[in-house]
Amino acid sequence: MRFLGVTLLAAAVVLAAGCDLLDPVRATTQPDTEVFGNLLDVSRQEDDPSRWIVRVQVNVPRAVRAAEEDAGSPTPSVERGLIAMVAVGADTVVVADDRPVTLDDIQSGTEVVVIPVSGSIQMLGSSDLRLEAAFLMDFDSFRRWRLPRLGDLSGDEVDDPERINSSGAELAPVPVAGGSVLYFSAHLRPPTREDEGWHGALRDGLVLPDEENGPRERSFRTELADHGWTRPAEVRFPGLDEAEVVRVTWVSDDETKCLVTIADPGNLPWIGISSRPGVSAGWSTPQLMEELGSDASDGVYLAGSSTKVLFVSARGSRDRSDLFLFDPKNEDGAMPLEPQICTFGSEWNPRTGPQGELFFCREDRQLMFIGAQVRPLRLPGPHRVSFSQAAATDDGRWLFFCSPRYRPLENDHDIYVASLGPDMRLGDPVPVDDWRP
Repeated sequence: MRFLGVTLLAAAVVLAAGCDLLDPVRATTQPDTEVFGNLLDVSRQEDDPSRWIVRVQVNVPRAVRAAEEDAGSPTPSVERGLIAMVAVGADTVVVADDRPVTLDDIQSGTEVVVIPVSGSIQMLGSSDLRLEAAFLMDFDSFRRWRLPRLGDLSGDEVDDPERINSSGAELAPVPVAGGSVLYFSAHLRPPTREDEGWHGALRDGLVLPDEENGPRERSFRTELADHGWTRPAEVRFPGLDEAEVVRVTWVSDDETKCLVTIADPGNLPWIGISSRPGVSAGWSTPQLMEELGSDASDGVYLAGSSTKVLFVSARGSRDRSDLFLFDPKNEDGAMPLEPQICTFGSEWNPRTGPQGELFFCREDRQLMFIGAQVRPLRLPGPHRVSFSQAAATDDGRWLFFCSPRYRPLENDHDIYVASLGPDMRLGDPVPVDDWRP
């Protein structure tokens, strides 16, 4: 389908065309592909109440048909009666109207898209397509994410620099003073079409990229007052005006010391330490923490320590990032964490809780290391809600984190807050701009 620039429904079309050759009894594995169609009904899986079976009538989306007709291109057809039996479980991300939902929130007849778990698509007989869903979302949400040329993208964007969340990317929350003070990083998201501009609130310290200025990420500070959050103010460091990334990742309780990641194109990131005599004073120029070496980012002190630093690095011929610990008592220098934390996936964004908990991300999953075990951290609901970059408040009552709105090229990350129970159960998420403890 040339208009869209992707081969939508290619596998479904091939499946339909080759149905006569299939053994009606033996399941045949098919290539991974998105499956498009209309949701027919939902039922619980008989042998496992934590899983559902969603029946989808495989079809070409109406908007795709219309776009192809306008372009004078032939529209692929799908054999009449081709039904997809989609398994949805606790690890499936379910999205509608651009937000996490349950299957009950999606009405019968809604155009949906299923992104399968790799290797799960099978064909049984001539009209029974079976797969397990990694993502199930309504077509309109998928269109914004994967088909940016098909319709408007920016009608619901709010880019008020007085607020924290915007259509740009708000990242790396660092709560201080029980969450009443928040440091976070932000940058603009790039356009995906010629008729678009850069997305996000144009805050102090950010610039619209052009031939002379590349995209920048900067850190900001805001404080919760009676009327809500104060206008986020840039956290400025002398000598770093031209740096591409200036990201604060750890702040002391009295806000007189911080760790900051600095990065420029073509150079390895490094961690600097900065200080100031009081909250009303300016920050000093960050000094390189030479003990951490080059290729170091996202540094945080261990809870209760002023010398042990956790950080992220891809050093040692790694093709992925891992978590490292610098302990001045270790003569060998910084070392990667134990194998159950550092795996073949990419680990990033370490944050420590008040009781020594370690929160970190592996790929797009939020995990925690507690009680000598790595465990997933989940938001309430029967399906997986995507979030990352979790950071607990110093009293252990609240968790700040980032949640995505799925967009092309780069997701629109916003900051949310949820209560954090003693058993590490999370409450319902609240957008940080609306949060009042």
